[in-house]
Amino acid sequence: MNDADETGRLAALDIFLPSPPPDVQQQESFLDEAAALAVAGHPITVYLQDEDAWAFEQCEPVRALLDSAGEGALPVTLLGLDIVVTAVYPTTEQMQRFAEAGNEARAPRSAAAAGCGPGGAPMPREAGGFAAQLMGAAPAPARPEGGPDIGSRRNLMGGDVGDGLPRATGSEATSDCSCGA
Repeated sequence: MNDADETGRLAALDIFLPSPPPDVQQQESFLDEAAALAVAGHPITVYLQDEDAWAFEQCEPVRALLDSAGEGALPVTLLGLDIVVTAVYPTTEQMQRFAEAGNEARAPRSAAAAGCGPGGAPMPREAGGFAAQLMGAAPAPARPEGGPDIGSRRNLMGGDVGDGLPRATGSEATSDCSCGA
């Protein structure tokens, strides 16, 4: 495979940098690395906070991150609309890996399962559990009849006045609020 085929399949990276940078030398070093990759054919776009304020405002993931986490989250690296690196400059190896992996077909993942680990779980082909019940695709489970025998114990929810048993009469039993009385 030649280099033209390889760079034609790379995903675009958008990198949002703070202005002024906390460490000018570190940012300059990063910009040199990013420029070298761009010259080699990697689709990389760098936005500076003071010069490209419009990009920071128009890019929804970056705007939402800065609104919630503040400017300490900069620099931010995006692969499509996915934030892949925050608060540090990505390395040359990371930028190459993200660009190469970004165009690979990815199976949709369950957001709930993805929160439980790095890989998540494949999306189910059809609804199951409570979602299936809501859609009418599955019958509701049968409710158990009866219940446990609780003997002579009483349900004290909302009626206990301190001695373990609710009072059947009196203002405490009928009042909704005993505060300040």
